[in-house]
Amino acid sequence: MAILAAFLVFIPLLMIQIGILANLPLIQGYPDLILITILAWSLRREVRTAWHWALIGALLVTWVSAMPFGVYLLAYTSVVGLALLVRRMVWRIPFLSMLVMTIIGTFVTDSISQLALQLSGRPFVIEYTFAAIFLPSVLYNFLFAIPIYALIGELARWLYPLEPLYES
Repeated sequence: MAILAAFLVFIPLLMIQIGILANLPLIQGYPDLILITILAWSLRREVRTAWHWALIGALLVTWVSAMPFGVYLLAYTSVVGLALLVRRMVWRIPFLSMLVMTIIGTFVTDSISQLALQLSGRPFVIEYTFAAIFLPSVLYNFLFAIPIYALIGELARWLYPLEPLYES
């Protein structure tokens, strides 16, 4: 059921991301709703399908993106691996983990994307990329991180209900 829920969550978010938010850049930065959703899902203690969500999200974003095939697959699975590591080590402060992982995830995704563009022959200026793409993208992702984290938390509680501690 949780894998089916990924499609039901990602498809509307992807439509919002490419239909609305792609037309509202902050300098050259854009939000990545799929990345933030994957992070929020991966940081939930009860979730057991984080890798599945990363693969589904990467394939959907790759399908509508002009990036080469493996870029989002590598980026999102790397971010999930880091998020699961953070979840294991810093499990008592999940909201703070979400904010830190938003920065790290945006950096990883943008770095892999820029590396792929550079390998395909596009010029790469690190100062411009950092100031015009990475920082605005982080700010945009922070804007959406809080509501998405709350909504994904509710979805995770619905899909993975906690078992009662006692019988009444």
